Amino acid sequence: MGCAVGRRPVAEGSTMNRSHLMFRRSAHRAAVTVVAALTLVVPTGRAQTPVAETAGATHPVHIHTGTCAELGDVVVPLNDLAAPEGEFTGPESAVAVTLSENIVDIPLQDIIDGGHAINAHLSNDEIGTYIACGDIGGVITTDEGGRQEMMIGLAELDDSGYAGTVWLGPSADGTQTEVSVILLEPAATN
Repeated sequence: MGCAVGRRPVAEGSTMNRSHLMFRRSAHRAAVTVVAALTLVVPTGRAQTPVAETAGATHPVHIHTGTCAELGDVVVPLNDLAAPEGEFTGPESAVAVTLSENIVDIPLQDIIDGGHAINAHLSNDEIGTYIACGDIGGVITTDEGGRQEMMIGLAELDDSGYAGTVWLGPSADGTQTEVSVILLEPAATN
C-alpha cells in the first residue's frame, strides 16, 4: 500500500478510514432521505406530533425472499428500526426518522441475485402489519474509493404514511453486506 509523502500510511479498516467512508455514506444517505422526505405530504396549518413523542417507536425490519408483491420467508432479521439517541433540537415540525444499522453474513451480489426485498413491520405486536417495503435491485454505483454501493427505496404500504431508503454496501472483504435502513415516520396531526 502506497502513501503520499509526509503522510502516515493508514491501515485498511482503521478508524480514520472507516470514519471517512461513514461520512461519505452518511452524506449520500442524507441526500436520498431528503428526496424521500419531500414525497411525504404534511398538511399545511396543522402541527405535527412532536418528535419527542414518537421517540420510542420501533419497527421490526427483515430481508425476505421474493418481492414486495409476493414476500417469502425471512432470510435475515435486521435490527429493529428505532429513533436515534440524543437530544431533540429544531422545530417540532421536523419529520421523525427511525434507523437500523446492520452487517449481514451474505455478499451483496448474492442478496441481489437471490431476489430479495426489505420489509418493515408496524411493531412486534403487529408483525403482520406491513408499513413499507422495497425490492433489492437497481443501480450499483462505485464511490471515489472504489467501493460499490446500492440505494433502494422503501415504498409506503396500505396508506401507512411510512417511506424510507436503504443503503447496501459490501464489507471490505466482500463476504458480508452492510445494510442501513432509514424509515421516515408519518406526520401525525394534533
